[in-house]
Amino acid sequence: MKIIDCPHLGPRPVTEFAISGILDPEPENLGEFTPGRWAFERNSVPLERVEWWFHIPSELWFLVRRETASNTIVEVKAAHD
Repeated sequence: MKIIDCPHLGPRPVTEFAISGILDPEPENLGEFTPGRWAFERNSVPLERVEWWFHIPSELWFLVRRETASNTIVEVKAAHD
């Protein structure tokens, strides 16, 4: 089972977590995209990104930097750091 080292609770099984969203800022120049299309219709490409994660039992939020191509967690940190 995959384990996530939660900054609040320590190592926990991935089944206790939910990904809530991406912490990517909206670019100033969206080109042909409206804000809604930019958020929901972008092409999915392998990259490293920061995501909001949520520990379901404790209702605690934190940030995860993850490599999407390999689904590898690079860094986990509290949201207020």
